Amino acid sequence: MKKYKNNSLTDVISTIGSMTLFLLFTGCLLMMIAVAAGTYDRINAGFDKTFGASASLRYISNKLKSADEVKIENSGKVLYLEGGGITDIIYFDKNALYEKSVSDTDEKTLDGGNKLFELSDMNVSEQMGLYQITVSHNGEKNSTFVRR
Repeated sequence: MKKYKNNSLTDVISTIGSMTLFLLFTGCLLMMIAVAAGTYDRINAGFDKTFGASASLRYISNKLKSADEVKIENSGKVLYLEGGGITDIIYFDKNALYEKSVSDTDEKTLDGGNKLFELSDMNVSEQMGLYQITVSHNGEKNSTFVRR
């Protein structure tokens, strides 16, 4: 068995070099993770902004086109879309867009709907045979016109 009497200067420098290389590698990995997390946050915020506004406009306009009869109530915050014995109730409440489907014989209340989109505001109005749908999300207002 060998006995090591003392560490030479080469062993100390080798150990310090190995530890420095390990710390450099760890620092680079942490920087890569921080950059990736920032990029993901920016992409996610842009997706939510785009998805919330444009998808809600498309959803409401497709529902309006497919309905047999449309009733707008509550200053444009509630839509009753009737067709095929079923009434779809689309309404804005608590900074979100909700939808509820009931049969024509059931009571039409504005509770218990499924949350569809986060929105700041929604308004639907009828002007000259067209429906104007306006939604606000994150301070940005978008609107579209729909022909029936």
